[in-house]
Amino acid sequence: MEQFTRIVRDQDAVRTRVLGLLMLAGGGLAAITVALPPEAEGSDPAVLVCGAIAALAGAGLLVSRREVPGWLIGAIGIFGTGLITLATYAGGGADTGTADNEVLYVWVGLFAFYFLPLPAAMLQLAAVGVAYAWLLSAQGTPANAAATQWVVTIGTLLVAGIVFAMLHNSLVGLVHELGERARLDDLTRLLNRHALEERAETEFARLARGAGPIAVLVCDIDGFKTVNDSLGHPAGDQVLRRVALVLEHGTREVDAVARVGGDEFALLLPDVTAEEARGVAERLRLAVRRSAGDMRLRLSISIGVAIEPASGDNLAALWQAADRAMYDAKRSGGDAVGLAEAEPAGAADATTVPSSGLTPTEV
Repeated sequence: MEQFTRIVRDQDAVRTRVLGLLMLAGGGLAAITVALPPEAEGSDPAVLVCGAIAALAGAGLLVSRREVPGWLIGAIGIFGTGLITLATYAGGGADTGTADNEVLYVWVGLFAFYFLPLPAAMLQLAAVGVAYAWLLSAQGTPANAAATQWVVTIGTLLVAGIVFAMLHNSLVGLVHELGERARLDDLTRLLNRHALEERAETEFARLARGAGPIAVLVCDIDGFKTVNDSLGHPAGDQVLRRVALVLEHGTREVDAVARVGGDEFALLLPDVTAEEARGVAERLRLAVRRSAGDMRLRLSISIGVAIEPASGDNLAALWQAADRAMYDAKRSGGDAVGLAEAEPAGAADATTVPSSGLTPTEV
């Protein structure tokens, strides 16, 4: 989700730059219109003023480093529609060649339908419709011809806009799906290692602002190699999915549960005490043992628990401490919970978690 939020923010920045570029280009085209024949009769200053305003607004958007709210983007879009209309009218329309300026309405329509919510885009199209109707009337276009031009132009903008909106929604959906795939384990649909590390950054930042202690639980399925060797990998996959389901259902929504290796899982529990973390581990251990059900095998996990600050003040230190506690639980026969001891001197300086997740353990 955090990754998707960043993508949305990036899109907002792109939206602002695109609108700025369109406004700047519109100002440049206004200057070109004045420079090229045929000449307008006394209206060049008005066209240039409209172009200068558009160019200044566009330049401001391009250099702005602040997030521009959606309502202001919409207001600038309607303002741009007004400038296009005034510049076209001031230029004299068909008599001086500025009638072609009406094609700039396409910019407004496509931008609105691609970057704005549908209601806001329809509002932009309505503003274009009103402005274009006034322009046709002010230019003295015969009623029948004006009606035809208006229907064809606005209808084209509407259809093109809807197509652009569909393309945009499809792209956003694809980006979201790819983002989720990059964060989730394919088999269990739990978080993967990278996503767990991202989540840890957020939780340790909260810890620095005064949040409660953080616990890390490291879990390993007992005898998993035996399951794969005797029953086959499909059965092993079923075991992994069942354990993942137990871990996910047995934790809070604020907790992070990840598969970090073949049969290894790690949990991040924010704002818990050591006793609470151990209690969660015991409940999960018992729930996994009960979950074997009709699988006709002994299913159990060993869990190591480490809590901040006793076992460290970063993910690497807590992970390593919980890893050691998990191995102690396995050496005692498995199906057990081990609580990490106090942090060894110097261990808290670790800055990265083990390079390949937890070391595979086969009992």
